[in-house]
Amino acid sequence: MTVSDADIQQIQQLVVPIYGQRAWGVARGIGSFVTMEFGNVLPTAGKQKQPRGEWHLWVYCCAWRLEYSNDVLVGSEDAQQKIDHLIKRLEGLTLQSIQISAPGLDTVLVFEQGIIMKLFPIFTEKYEHWMLYAPDGNVLTLGPGSTWSYKRANEKPIS
Repeated sequence: MTVSDADIQQIQQLVVPIYGQRAWGVARGIGSFVTMEFGNVLPTAGKQKQPRGEWHLWVYCCAWRLEYSNDVLVGSEDAQQKIDHLIKRLEGLTLQSIQISAPGLDTVLVFEQGIIMKLFPIFTEKYEHWMLYAPDGNVLTLGPGSTWSYKRANEKPIS
């Protein structure tokens, strides 16, 4: 699937509501997964242990790098202790913009204080690059490859 300029514009419009919100609950998950919350804290439900925000970003199956002022702070394949320490630099920072580029849906998250997180998709099939869970119950999913969707979290894909 080829991603068009119109696709990029649609994706950009879907992420605009989190601009100006502070990241919180920033954490490394399994392997190089990273999660962060935006917006108000939602009540925990079911087996959920960690508080979630109105917006939940899950950097899933892509390589990533955290940069500051022409310096690379940490990358997704660095030692877990280093990742755990430096990923916390995002905690409390305001997200200023998200830039997405074709054809691979590479993504740049720009935070205040000049902190940048770059996401590099590495799968063309099977695994998503990242997902943004929205307050309306939909999930913006980028990947695999150049595919993307915005649909209900529990909705099955059309085969």
